[in-house]
Amino acid sequence: MVDTRLESRGRGLADGVRQIDAAGRRWYTHAFKQQVVAECLQPDASVSKVAVDHGLNPNLVRKWIANLERDSESEVKLLPVVATPEPLHEAPPVWRHVVEIPVGDAVILIGENASSEVIRTIVRALR
Repeated sequence: MVDTRLESRGRGLADGVRQIDAAGRRWYTHAFKQQVVAECLQPDASVSKVAVDHGLNPNLVRKWIANLERDSESEVKLLPVVATPEPLHEAPPVWRHVVEIPVGDAVILIGENASSEVIRTIVRALR
């Protein structure tokens, strides 16, 4: 049952009520709205039960949920980013060949940094 007159609290304003206007409408604090919405968003929570437990109309609480969801969607949430410079990819060394040996349809290239042992092995293989 919803306490429309705020009599059950025994005080001027109920918990979470910021003010009551001349028409009798209650204005709730933002913190109270967030608390009620958080309770409603818990697993297995019933919006109607949470609303009635706080003396509120369930439709009002559903409106708070929609408003807070809309407001949270409009906020841009940024994630922290750590920028580290990428290692520079060194260009492969320009390979200048010194000797070209054609063998059939293939060509054997011997580079400028080839060791004497490699050159000796190639020459023996070609004999």
